[in-house]
Amino acid sequence: MTEQQAPASIRRIAGSFSGVLGVAATNIKTGEQIVHNADIVFPTASMVKIGILLELFRQREAGILELDDMRTITKRDKVGGSGLIENMSAQVEMPLYNIAVLMNAISDNTATNVLIDHLGIASINRAMQDAGMTKTVLRAKIAFTSPGKIASPPFAVGTPRDFMTLMVNLHAGRLLNAKNTADMLAIMKIQKNMGNLTRYMLFNPYGKDDKSWVASKTGSVTGVRNETGLVSTKRGVHVISVMTKNGKDRKWTPDNEGTVTVAKVSKAVYDYFWG
Repeated sequence: MTEQQAPASIRRIAGSFSGVLGVAATNIKTGEQIVHNADIVFPTASMVKIGILLELFRQREAGILELDDMRTITKRDKVGGSGLIENMSAQVEMPLYNIAVLMNAISDNTATNVLIDHLGIASINRAMQDAGMTKTVLRAKIAFTSPGKIASPPFAVGTPRDFMTLMVNLHAGRLLNAKNTADMLAIMKIQKNMGNLTRYMLFNPYGKDDKSWVASKTGSVTGVRNETGLVSTKRGVHVISVMTKNGKDRKWTPDNEGTVTVAKVSKAVYDYFWG
């Protein structure tokens, strides 16, 4: 599927959005793709945490670390923005597994920076490159200059095609062995920032349906709303990556234009692939 062949529903959504919209999706069953601005570089915001999680499991697979290895987090490690660790006691100790869960489930920025320090920026970037991500780069740890605003330039950038490629390769078992693939996806299913990919879908995040689940990571800063995920339904499985930038809506509400746009794209992709 070429750029010009993106479904009319996706083009309409892009045309009504106040900023720039990028989409890359793959039907796992058929291999068919939907792409729109898929190679434009966007700020990833917290969505780059998928790459950090990948490198965590690569190092586990290589025998460098175990998920129950303990890490002490001090006041100096704490950073503002999303998360809970900054509001905990001055010093806490927890296993790498719990830190990873906090990073993905509530996008905890302190947990993210602790893992970046533990794994190394160069190693994280190498993991993403090995996953087929040619334009995605983690530049630095997260640092906030004011509430809700990340220091410029963005701490990480990437493309919808890159994130789609990572998730397709992860699902296919090309990046990790079967156990680590399953364990990484299990963490990605623990997503408390709900309402983007699943907003207009019949999805119960607390259900136990083995066929209906979403493994994803969001990313949000001012003017940016992103999400990449693996969506499993009774009809089949697809990967979707939606990225935005330069959105005019600056509100931090569930009805932010960018958030709603990601949800609309998710529904349009689902309808296209699965009717």
